[in-house]
Amino acid sequence: MKITVLGVVPPCPRCQRMYDLAHEAAHELGIPVEMKKLAYDMDEAQQYGKVGTAHDVAEWAGIVIDWSKLRDIITEGWSKELDEIMMPCARKAEENGWLMTPVLIIDDKVAFMGYVPDKEDIKAAMRMASSSHS
Repeated sequence: MKITVLGVVPPCPRCQRMYDLAHEAAHELGIPVEMKKLAYDMDEAQQYGKVGTAHDVAEWAGIVIDWSKLRDIITEGWSKELDEIMMPCARKAEENGWLMTPVLIIDDKVAFMGYVPDKEDIKAAMRMASSSHS
């Protein structure tokens, strides 16, 4: 199974958390994986569609976000609150067919984007992808 995380380089707390959870999920399921991280602005990442950060999506969609508050939260690392603040951007990205970091791709199909899912949700997506190969 191929797992790719599209994010920022160096990774923000959300992108790193997505990568770590995907790695843990695969290990716990005993699924052999080839994992890689791609910077969202690389040509290879853009083949999945228009990819941007929450800041990019906010700019593209005209969404106002209190970036100073966000920076304070980010310094603490990943949290559900961080994802909740960025959810309007994730929803707008989805409505417009854009991808917002972090993006988790399983076998070349976008599984999650714009937030960090629970590890159990990642495992379920991996199981589904793995069963579609059988």
